[in-house]
Amino acid sequence: MEDMNSQAGQRPKADLVKRSQTAIYENRKIRELVMENNELKQALAEHQEALEYIMAKYRTQMATFMSLSREQNEKIPDTNEKELQHYIEKMSDLIAVSDEAIRRDEQFDMENERELARLRYENKYLRDCLKIGKNFGSIPADERDLDNYYNYEYSV
Repeated sequence: MEDMNSQAGQRPKADLVKRSQTAIYENRKIRELVMENNELKQALAEHQEALEYIMAKYRTQMATFMSLSREQNEKIPDTNEKELQHYIEKMSDLIAVSDEAIRRDEQFDMENERELARLRYENKYLRDCLKIGKNFGSIPADERDLDNYYNYEYSV
């Protein structure tokens, strides 16, 4: 039978069914893609309309702003320049005062750091002296004896 089908150019039924199912699946996918494509085109059109609306509003606002800006520039009297100069002088004074405050604060910080370094060095030196005294027996190693030692030294 297969021989006869092949000679007659006919295909077996299973092959036809498989090709038919593939065609149905492909047609369904193509319809889905066409629908999705249409939805995307519609969304793009809506987006472009919204963007055009926003840009039109922006252009209107900028035109209004530019016209107001020109009007305000034309209306600036000489007194504003004097006031502006006065404010600039005030700002200069404030900047000078803040610079001086910063300088003094930094100087104070440096002095504190120097004093702290000096005290750390002195503390280390005194601890070393105390350690030497304990090692050679001139200062008692026990803290209670140390308290008695200091009381004796101050009473003498």
